[in-house]
Amino acid sequence: MNGNLISASPAERSSRQVVQSYIFTTAIYDFNVYEKRVLYNLVKLAQSQIEGVRLSDSMYKIDHAYKEFVMIELPMSDFLTDGDDKNHTRIKAALKSLHQKTFTYSDAGVWECFSIIANPKIRLRSSKVSFIVDSRVWDVLLDFSRGFSRYDLRVAFSLDSSYAMRMYELLAGQKDPIIYSIDSLRKEFKLEDKYTLTKDFIRRVIESAKSELDEKSPITFTFTPIKEGKKYTRILFYPKHQTDKEPKDAHFKEIVRKYGTGAYLSQEETRLLTEIGFSKTGIKNNFALFIQCKKELDFIYELALLKGRSREKTNPCGWCIKALKGKLADKI
Repeated sequence: MNGNLISASPAERSSRQVVQSYIFTTAIYDFNVYEKRVLYNLVKLAQSQIEGVRLSDSMYKIDHAYKEFVMIELPMSDFLTDGDDKNHTRIKAALKSLHQKTFTYSDAGVWECFSIIANPKIRLRSSKVSFIVDSRVWDVLLDFSRGFSRYDLRVAFSLDSSYAMRMYELLAGQKDPIIYSIDSLRKEFKLEDKYTLTKDFIRRVIESAKSELDEKSPITFTFTPIKEGKKYTRILFYPKHQTDKEPKDAHFKEIVRKYGTGAYLSQEETRLLTEIGFSKTGIKNNFALFIQCKKELDFIYELALLKGRSREKTNPCGWCIKALKGKLADKI
C-alpha cells in the first residue's frame, strides 16, 4: 500500500490522534522510550491504512507484497524529537534491540510470541529507515475486537518515561475510574522481578508516571491503592483531564478540517458570530477560543451581549475576541 502523508516528524507535526488496538495497548512487553517511538510509528502507519491516507512514495512505503511480513520504510526524523541528538545512535540501538525482542500476547485461547521487527536498515545518505514487520504484528495493530485506545502522538512522543507512555495509552479516552490489579500491571510492564515491594512499585512506576503526565499530558490521573486483607492488591485509577495541557489550536484545526465548525457550534452561535462580523475563516481561526467559551461560559448569552456593543467598535471581531478572553480570565 503506497500513498501521501505529511513528511514532518511527529515532534514537528503538532497533534495527531491515532487509534490503537487494545490488544497492543495491554500486551506484555518492556520497551525503552526510543523503542516505543519506533512502535508509535508503526501505529501511525497502521492508522494511515485504516483512514485510507495515501503515503508519499518518496518518504514512506508500506509494502504488503509478501504474505508473512510487511516491508516498512520511513524517514529517521520520525523517531526523533527536537531535543534529541542528531547522530542517531539511540535510534540505531532501539532498532537493534527491537530486532532481538519478541512480542507476546494471548487472545481467544491462543498464545503467540514473535519478533517485533526484522532486518532493520538505515540508508545514511538519505536518512531513511527500513525494516520488516511480521504480518501478525500488523494484524494485532489493526485488531479492534477487544476494543481500542485513542491517544495523541504528539503527547506520546513528548514523554521521557516508558512508564508514563504506558499509563497514557491505558488511560487516554477513559472517562470513568478503572481498576487494575498490581500483579497485572507488573506483568504487562514486565516488572515481575523488579520493584518487588509494592510501595517501591507504586513510587517508582505509578507515581513517577503520574508526575510526568501531570507536567506534560492533557490526560493524567489520581489513584487509590486498594487493600485485600493486609496487602495492597489493586489500584483504582481516576482519569483526569488537564485543559491547560491540551494542544488546542492544532487539535481543533484537525476537527474543523474533518468535520467543519458546524459539528461543534450551534446554528444560533454561528449566526451571532456572523452578525458580529466573523467570516467563515475568522470562525475557524478562533475555533479553539469559541469551544473553550462553550465549556466555561453561557456562550449564546455572552455573544448576544457582545453583538450589541460591538456595533460601535472599529474592529468588532478583534474587540469581541479580547472581551471573550477577558471573561475566560475572570473565571480562573
